[in-house]
Amino acid sequence: MTLNAYVAQKKRTIFDELFAGQPPSEGSFDEVIWRDGKAKGQPQMGSTTYLPNQITLEFIYNDPQGAAVVLPVTLVPPERIVFLPVPEWVVENIWQGDIAGTYHFESDASALLEKLSAALAPGANEMLFGPQMAKRRE
Repeated sequence: MTLNAYVAQKKRTIFDELFAGQPPSEGSFDEVIWRDGKAKGQPQMGSTTYLPNQITLEFIYNDPQGAAVVLPVTLVPPERIVFLPVPEWVVENIWQGDIAGTYHFESDASALLEKLSAALAPGANEMLFGPQMAKRRE
């Protein structure tokens, strides 16, 4: 399972629990913040942040009368997370927009690097010359 699929699954499970008025069944969170948020109503999904050994999912409880409450839920991933930066030779060929990279589990990142290395072999690399079909976004 990729990091994106893993996080989407965890985020949905925890969101469904919060929406039902239950605390998250996994991860660590501040129970006082959860109770304050629950008193304000239904949650919304917020941002996701990554560290090598931690994923933080944020859930937002809005209150029309006051400030929003943000509930961070911290998960320990099943393996180390790495950030794959876009290689400098790619950035030099981008005309507009900020391109930084993507987060992946270490095993997926290794597989992507192996795939890139295999694409440098003479036969495989020659097929990359000429017109290219548009890349599909996942």
